[in-house]
Amino acid sequence: MAAGLLRSGFFGVAGVALAGDGAAAPANLPATAVCGTCAGALTPPPLCDFKQWIDTEIKSEDKEWMQKLLRWEAEDKELIERRHKEVAVEKEHKEEEKRRRVAAYREEREKKLERARREKAAMEENPDALRKEK
Repeated sequence: MAAGLLRSGFFGVAGVALAGDGAAAPANLPATAVCGTCAGALTPPPLCDFKQWIDTEIKSEDKEWMQKLLRWEAEDKELIERRHKEVAVEKEHKEEEKRRRVAAYREEREKKLERARREKAAMEENPDALRKEK
């Protein structure tokens, strides 16, 4: 189990396991972390030791690379949020245009129905009016 945790990076970075006292152990040695309360059990090292180890062991180029990755991730997140907003605005514009078309269609239909009603009322009042137009 310790070898699996070591390979997955649970105890450290790049195949280095951290012992309970915060000292780095090479990857080829067995990975066992010992704490005062549970001797022999695998436990992660204290966080303060891990931060200190990271600050002393990681190269400046790697730190810059990690900062670039974080910056790129933030930029990607910002781009995704911006795109979601653009899509929402575009969708709202399409819905507004559809509502306008439906309203225009209903208005035109109402005008046609009103004209048909007027013509029908005129025909009922004077049935000979249609014959006179010929």
